[in-house]
This record gives sequence, structure tokens and C-alpha cells, in this order.
Amino acid sequence: MSLARRCALGDVNPIARRREELLGVGIELTDMTDTNPTHHGLFDPQILEVLDRHLPRIGRYEPTPRGPWPARAALADRFGGDPEDYWLTASTSEAYSWLFSLLGDPGDCVAIPSPGYPLIEPIAIQHALSAANYRTLYAHPTGWELDTDSLTAALSKNTVRAVVAVNPNNPTGAYVDDALLATVANRSVPLIADEVFFPFHLREDMDHPPQRLSGTEATLTFSLDGLSKLLAAPQLKLGWIRLSGPITEREAAEQTLDQIADRYLSVNALTAQALPDLLTLADSSINRVTTRLRTNLTTIQELFPHLRIRTSYGGWMVLLDIPPIMEADSLCIALMERAGLSVHPGYFYDLEDSTLAISLLPQPAQFSEACQRLLAAVTVLADEYR
Repeated sequence: MSLARRCALGDVNPIARRREELLGVGIELTDMTDTNPTHHGLFDPQILEVLDRHLPRIGRYEPTPRGPWPARAALADRFGGDPEDYWLTASTSEAYSWLFSLLGDPGDCVAIPSPGYPLIEPIAIQHALSAANYRTLYAHPTGWELDTDSLTAALSKNTVRAVVAVNPNNPTGAYVDDALLATVANRSVPLIADEVFFPFHLREDMDHPPQRLSGTEATLTFSLDGLSKLLAAPQLKLGWIRLSGPITEREAAEQTLDQIADRYLSVNALTAQALPDLLTLADSSINRVTTRLRTNLTTIQELFPHLRIRTSYGGWMVLLDIPPIMEADSLCIALMERAGLSVHPGYFYDLEDSTLAISLLPQPAQFSEACQRLLAAVTVLADEYR
């Protein structure tokens, strides 16, 4: 049997292969990249109480392509716009899938940020689309800025059907600046704005408070968000798309998006029915997670004063630059074998090999202990390979 080439599996990288070998023989590893909030004591048990109250209501199934009106009304009340601007999805990944089907034909292209999390391009490829990277550049200590020339070059491709902007980006933690919005508006290209990490501000001293891209009127904009990050509850599997922009461009998009949504009807009825009440827990969840993120960011800054921690303004990750001791795969394998630490090298995210991406979600005591082990291991390895 021949399978579609666009869904072909890539080779397992040496880091993942060695990790599975070590776990298979009972070696315990501390995963310093783990961003699953349910692993770190951040899930709110009140969520279960809310779901329990709504359980009797789902005995009757009344499907609607955009999702139940009360749920969409609650989203409009919290995030703005009108209930008719929203479509519920099973996840933001599914939202990407719907939008790539909506906006592109096989052979077309989407522009995606680089560095970035390696999820968007595989979803695009699965829909027979290609990806054109546009870059952000790092300058210490101010942070990341858009390389406008690279975005312009990406948009020069006649097949580009949308620009993806992650606000803030993962794992760089950079919020989208006005230069991107201006460039996209000038080209009249639809914008897909992924804002799942938006409320998790790591710094209070930002000169210009970040702005959501949802509600943009100059450009046809599809804003993505969901409960996975908002409530630190990835198992609830509920996301949404908010549509904004010029009314003439919206009408055709609305009709086709309705058709796509109606073909899937993938949203969990219980979570959708409970959404208005679940959203009342969002602010406390955001505060709890943000406190954890800032605490751990302070810890890593104190433990690594002589190494560069890249400036980050939002999100759940931090980037640590270490000396180029050895080739990236060898370094990560050495850290697993000798310190029991699992880390991701920069090349996973289109960053320098000696940059490590580290989750800020763990319990503070566990995070501090892991960072101290990392510092000790890097110091020893640097001495050995000097």
C-alpha cells in the first residue's frame, strides 16, 4: 500500500531515539521542555465541578457549525466582537487545518515565522501547502524584531495565501509589532493570528503593552485561541476562531468556513455547553500560571548570570544560550546520560544549535533543582571539551 507523501513520517532524530532507549531501560529523565500544565500542578479542580454541573445538559444533541450560541456570546463578551464572529473548534491545531483548507489550494503557500514552534509547517504540508519562512532577528537585550525584508520576500511569492503570526511567538516570547501588520495590510493578504499565549506576560516593564491582533479591521484576520493555555487544561480540547476585517471579504469566508465546520462538527458538546462558566475561571488561571512563569524566569536568571538568557516578553518558554561545547545532538544526549536532563536544541526551532529551549512551567523547587543540574553538567562538559 502506498501512502500520501505529504503525510510521510520523517526520520527519528538521534536525541529522541536515545531518549526512548534510556526510558526503556528505566532511566529517569527530567524533561526541561515539558509544557503540559497538568504535569506541574496548574490544573484548577474547579473545572471538574463546572463540567459536572453541565453534564445533564448534553443528553440532547443540537449541532451547529459555529458552536452553541451561548458559548460564542461568552467569547464575544470576553474578547470583543459579535457572537457571529466566532467558530468553535476542537483545538487550535484543528483551526489551522480548517483555515488552510479555506485559504489555500494544493501547491499554494503560507508564510510562517522563524524561529518558531515546529507545528504549523507540518499541518500546512498535510494540506498540500508549502511554507515560506519570514524571520525575526534577536538583538540583546531588547529582544526580537521582525526582519521586514524577509517578510516582504516571502510575500513576493504569488502563491502565498496567508501570513501566520504567533502573538507572542513560541518559543521566542516576542509579541507581534506594527511592522508586520503594516506589511500584511499593504499586500492585502489574510492574517492568521495565533494568540493562545497572549495573556501570559513575563515582564511588567514593557514600553508598549502588547495588543491583540483580533478585531483588526484593515486586514481579513482569523484569530485563534483556546482553553488549552487559557485554563491550563489541554485535555478539554476546545479552541476558537474569531473573524474580523473588511465586510466585503468576510462574507465569502464566513459561508465557506460554515461549510467546513459543518463537515467536521468536532467540538465536544460538554465543554462547549460549559464554556460560559469555564471562562469565569480564566483570570485566576492566568494569574496562577503567570506567577509560576515569572518566578521560574527569575530563578534561571539568578542561576545563569554569566550566560545569555534571551529577552522574552510572553509565553511559557525561555531560551538559554550556552557555550558551543559540542555538536547539538551530542550535547543533548550527554545531558541525558550524565545529568538525567532532557532538553531541546535550538535547531528544533530554527535557532542556533547552542540555544536551549526550556519550559517555565514546572514547580519552582523542581525547576531550580533541574537548572542547577544543568549548570553543573554544562560546566563539566565545557571543561572536558575545552
